[in-house]
Amino acid sequence: MGARQWLVKSNEPMAKKRFGQHFLRDTGVIDRIVRWIQPASHDVFLEIGAGDGALSCALAPNVFRLVAVEVDRDCIPRLESALSAFESAILIPGDILQLNLDELVSSNLPEGQKLRVAGNLPYNIATAVIARLLHAGLQIEDMFFMVQLEVAGRILAKPGSRDYGFLSVDCQHHAEVRMGFKVSPACFVPRPKVSSATLSLHPRSSLLLRDLENIFEELAKAAFSYRRKTLANSLAQHPQFGSISSALLDYAGIDGARRAEDLSVQEYEHLATVYGNHFA
Repeated sequence: MGARQWLVKSNEPMAKKRFGQHFLRDTGVIDRIVRWIQPASHDVFLEIGAGDGALSCALAPNVFRLVAVEVDRDCIPRLESALSAFESAILIPGDILQLNLDELVSSNLPEGQKLRVAGNLPYNIATAVIARLLHAGLQIEDMFFMVQLEVAGRILAKPGSRDYGFLSVDCQHHAEVRMGFKVSPACFVPRPKVSSATLSLHPRSSLLLRDLENIFEELAKAAFSYRRKTLANSLAQHPQFGSISSALLDYAGIDGARRAEDLSVQEYEHLATVYGNHFA
């Protein structure tokens, strides 16, 4: 093992495939995550997928409030025991995709303060969790996640690349996205078949009017629904945009012969604005 340090747990819960669980066990990586996050004594953190508390116990002593969410009931007793040492920690058993986030956050966040979010996200719901938080309308300062390296690549992808898709456009529209560092499969139990990476998202104030956000999302989804087709052909298939797709692209000054992956996030934002100004 060399200099690598391990968080050894006796009688630890078995990772469940249906939850996409891989428990982080390298204390060196956990320490690096905490340094990367830079928690402060006034912070309120929402931790998603707390597992049995490896990251929770590193964050809790450094923050005002840690709200740890965990769906696996077999993890709850160990997590509850681990967090009992910290007055700052609150355990919420449940599915982050089903919980009422407004109630969860409002009951734990002081007025005027923004929420910080962290988590070693289960592989099978990572993109759904990120999407829900970006669209939830919560006052979030930043988010720090461990995800599959491939997912991080898709979120960070640039126009023209194979990985660039709706997920890239959606995330980069709503947040400034930054790569953290790669994490070896050897740092997890059970050992996954793929590498992981840390990723941060810093939500930005919307560049669009609120009523254009849905248009932006629908336009981007429509464009990528037929990835092999030209942009003009893709939009022409959509029930809302089909009849005006040619005129919309002309007004926006965007060549309909281009493909969805060729347009920048800013061009999708421009397309939504043009629709709002001329076709809504």
